[in-house]
Amino acid sequence: MIRAQFVQSRYELEKLDRISRARLLTWFAIIAVMSFVLRIAYAGHLYEDDGLWFTAGEEILRGKALYSQIYFDKPPALALSYALLFWIFGAHILTVRLFTIAYSIAISGVLYFFGAWFYNKRIGLLAAAMFAIFSTTLSTGHAQSLSTDLLMALPYTMGCFLLIRSRWPRGRPERSAQAWLAVAGGALAGVSFQVNPKGLFDLIFFAIFLIASRIWFRDNEKTGTNTAGSSPTNRSSSGLFLLASAGFAIGALPFFAYILATGSFRAYWAYVWDWGARYSSYYGADKTVLTALIRSLDFFALDNTLLIALAFLVVATVRSLRRPVKRHEISHDLEQAPEAAFTQRLTVQADAVLLMWFAASFGGVVVGGRFFAHYFIQILPALCLIGARGLTGIQSSLRKRSPGVRRVVIAIISIGFAISIVRFHGRGVLLMADFVRGTTNENADWLYSMRDREERMVAAVIRDLADGAEAADAVEHLDLEAIRAGGPRTRAAIGPGDYVLVWGYRPEVYFWSGLLPASRYLSSQPLTGVPADVHYFDDEYRPLLDEETTAQARAQVVRDLEETQPKYIVDEIGFFNGDLAILKYPELKEVMSRYKAIGSTGRFLLYIRRDLTRKALRRSATKP
Repeated sequence: MIRAQFVQSRYELEKLDRISRARLLTWFAIIAVMSFVLRIAYAGHLYEDDGLWFTAGEEILRGKALYSQIYFDKPPALALSYALLFWIFGAHILTVRLFTIAYSIAISGVLYFFGAWFYNKRIGLLAAAMFAIFSTTLSTGHAQSLSTDLLMALPYTMGCFLLIRSRWPRGRPERSAQAWLAVAGGALAGVSFQVNPKGLFDLIFFAIFLIASRIWFRDNEKTGTNTAGSSPTNRSSSGLFLLASAGFAIGALPFFAYILATGSFRAYWAYVWDWGARYSSYYGADKTVLTALIRSLDFFALDNTLLIALAFLVVATVRSLRRPVKRHEISHDLEQAPEAAFTQRLTVQADAVLLMWFAASFGGVVVGGRFFAHYFIQILPALCLIGARGLTGIQSSLRKRSPGVRRVVIAIISIGFAISIVRFHGRGVLLMADFVRGTTNENADWLYSMRDREERMVAAVIRDLADGAEAADAVEHLDLEAIRAGGPRTRAAIGPGDYVLVWGYRPEVYFWSGLLPASRYLSSQPLTGVPADVHYFDDEYRPLLDEETTAQARAQVVRDLEETQPKYIVDEIGFFNGDLAILKYPELKEVMSRYKAIGSTGRFLLYIRRDLTRKALRRSATKP
């Protein structure tokens, strides 16, 4: 019986793998079109944290050193990637959005090879398509931006794929090939670590996988389900892990070399690691667990297709692993039966490996302590492979069911998928409709439309293109290029009007205006000690840094302002939380005494240098 099942499954696998090159290219063209369509409508907006990435990239191009001269609380790869993109294509929003689309397609490509090698081409294609879709069905701003989580996904997925191959029985690589696979996989994990520290979880997964593979191989030997030469490796597990760790160091080395060469190690340690550790532990364990439960339920309820496939594969894998193949169940056909049992067992173990990677990746989501929507991108590559495998497994299982059961299951999956698409991309249809009509009527009250409008209003004022009362009308006639035109991003800085300080966390103002940051601090976090996601609430925040540390940072801001003497200062926190307003800090009182409040624009408080107001300039011009 096992032989018959093996022959049938082998025939089905070969059939699923018989996809011509032309058909494969057609499917990938469809995936590319899906990626483009599901993202391009959102391409004109800035989202959470975008301003920090954009401004840091532009400042690097201006010759500033990351960390020591630019505040940045993430590893260096993202900021350096933005700088490279801007250097090649120019500092445009569309530059980043088109690259994000191409990058998403590249991740889909890796998932195709991963799934095709692990199972078959059909599963690979389905996983690739699922990533194109479900990478856009998170919270809009978190899904459409080129964040640390999305940028990490490509090397993180490639690293996992190569690490598995270094140990996997199928293909039985030679000792040298095993070594190179482990080193290359570790190097890609090291690169992902320099995008986002959670890239380390590739190595954590590899350690778990190596332990499991040793146990599986021993069990297969006991039951006779190993085939000749199918030992998973000629190298020890510890040896492979050491090689992967060496590769990890190699992948991270160029970024550390940049940090050391720019004399930024102390600031790098303070901003990325010290602050990051404090930030992730801001909430207690009880609130973290509760948030993990709620946000995970939100994620899987909205991406329910992935949940259904995950649940199916978990149940199927647990059942299979709990019932190992026994010798007396194997056919007496010594040539075919061991190979059949080994192949069947290997497929079950492949399923288990994906579940391990998913579990390890979810550990990465947990250590962030916040469970923002973009954190879940880390588990998405594993989930897409699990989803593709689970859906094909559900399809196979339904063949044995009655037509009524098949229709009910298919209807549930289809309706759930439709809800995900409509829920997340209804806005995209409205955005496209506004684009065709040349209006913003349908999206005027959308969060990101309001944010962008406010920031552009401020940009128009601090570029002296409009007074506060005229700013709302001005942005209707000024696009990004018009606001930035003639600014210091295209020439050398010549005076106070080329600089601005944004107190708070809306560095998007720097990008919209095209003005230069008057201080190295692009965020108020090191100046107040309060995380940017809680500093708006005057009764729910607490500082994570001691007063001495924040006072030293504020003293540095004073020195920066003495050097640049910006014409305008923008206070973003003060509108929401007076306790953290720029006027509340004694170190800044003398500097702020030279500035005059000119009211609010949107939800920003604006200050202008007293000697550069129009009235002061007229008096100066009339003096003999």
